[in-house]
Amino acid sequence: MINFIEDKRILSIKNKKGFFLAHLQVEYGWTTEDKEVLKLADEQGWTVAHEQAKRGWRTEDKEILKLADERGRTVAHEQANRGWKTENKEILKLANKWGWTVAHEQAWLGWKTEDEEILKLADNWGRTVAHEQAKHGWRTEDKEILKLANNWRCTVAHKQIKHGWTTEDKEILKLMDDWGRVVAHIQAEKGWITEDKEILKLANNWGQTVAHIQAEKGWITEDKEILKLADERGWTVVHEQIIHGWKTEDKEILRWGDRDGKTVEIVQLEYLLKKKEKKRKKRKI
Repeated sequence: MINFIEDKRILSIKNKKGFFLAHLQVEYGWTTEDKEVLKLADEQGWTVAHEQAKRGWRTEDKEILKLADERGRTVAHEQANRGWKTENKEILKLANKWGWTVAHEQAWLGWKTEDEEILKLADNWGRTVAHEQAKHGWRTEDKEILKLANNWRCTVAHKQIKHGWTTEDKEILKLMDDWGRVVAHIQAEKGWITEDKEILKLANNWGQTVAHIQAEKGWITEDKEILKLADERGWTVVHEQIIHGWKTEDKEILRWGDRDGKTVEIVQLEYLLKKKEKKRKKRKI
C-alpha cells in the first residue's frame, strides 16, 4: 500500500520535467478534491485535474471543468473522452484551439442531442456536432441541419446517407461536396434507384453520374439520353450496363466509344467471350 503525501507544500514541488509531485501521485491512483491542488499545471497547462480525469476521475465543478491546457483541451474534454456526459450548454460549448467542443467529444462517443444550437457547433474544419452524431446513426429531417457542411462541403445529409438514411427530397439529393459527389451518388452506392432524369444526370468531378452508379449496381435503362451520359474517360452508362450483362442490337449504340476507342460493341463481345470462357472452365471441372 502506498502512503500518499497530502501536504500541499510538498505536492507543489516540481520535477525537472515540470510535473508537480501531485501529478506523479495521480499516476499511482491518488486523487484529490482540493481545488488548489487540482489547478496545479505543468508548463503545457496540463493540470492535476486533467491527469485525474484522464484516469477516470470525474467532477461537476464548473471551475475545474473549464481548466484548459495550452491546446485549449479542458478537463471537461478529458472527462467526456472517457464516457462522462453533460447537458450543460456552457460546458458543451467549451472548445480547444481547433474548435473541437465538449459536445463534439461526447457525440464522437455516441451521445445525441436535438438542440439546434449545439448541433451547429463547428470545429475549425467545419465539422459540426450534427456530423459527429450522424456517424452513429442519428437522423434528422431538418433541412437547415442537413445542409450544414464542413470545409470540404460534405454535409450532414452526406453523412446520414452513409449510415442508412435515404431521402427523396431533390434539394437534398443535389447537395454536393468538393469532389462533386451529391447525396444522390451516395444513395445510389447503397442501392437506391431513381428514374428522375435530372438526378440521374448529376455528375461528380470525374463525370461519373448517378446513372453510372445505378448501372454498376445492376439497374437498366433503355433511354438513349441517359445511356449516352459519359464520364471524363468517355465511359458511358451503356458501357457500364454491358459489363453487367445487358445486351443491345442497336447499331447506333454499338458504335459509341470511350476516349480509348473502346466501343460498346467491343465491350459487349469481350463480355460474351468471358462468359463463354467461364462456362468452358466449369465444364472441365
